[in-house]
Amino acid sequence: MPLQLKVSLKGKEATYTRTESPMLENLMDALKVQRQETEMYGNPKLGPTDAQNDRRIKLLADFAARFWGNGLTPDDILKGCASIDGLNQIEEGVAATLGLTVNYGDEDKPEVKGKTPKK
Repeated sequence: MPLQLKVSLKGKEATYTRTESPMLENLMDALKVQRQETEMYGNPKLGPTDAQNDRRIKLLADFAARFWGNGLTPDDILKGCASIDGLNQIEEGVAATLGLTVNYGDEDKPEVKGKTPKK
């Protein structure tokens, strides 16, 4: 289950790798992210507010800093992770911590690991 996060700081890119299983402290952080997302997307008639988007990104940065560790701070994550790839890597960490898989809409891939779609 190695999960990687690429961070660019001060012109240098580093890849942080998480090989150990998520711990309870990671679960607490992941649950905060999940709750924020439930608030944001729970009412289909309302879109997320700026404040909700801000809080979600900050919670993801907090999660990533603790999840990958190695002296990373939430500010390092906010300033050094790419908006798409970095976000996807962090969301994969959150999903792994919650026991979920991330589906990016690729219909050729099965949604649940270990199972193949019926043909």
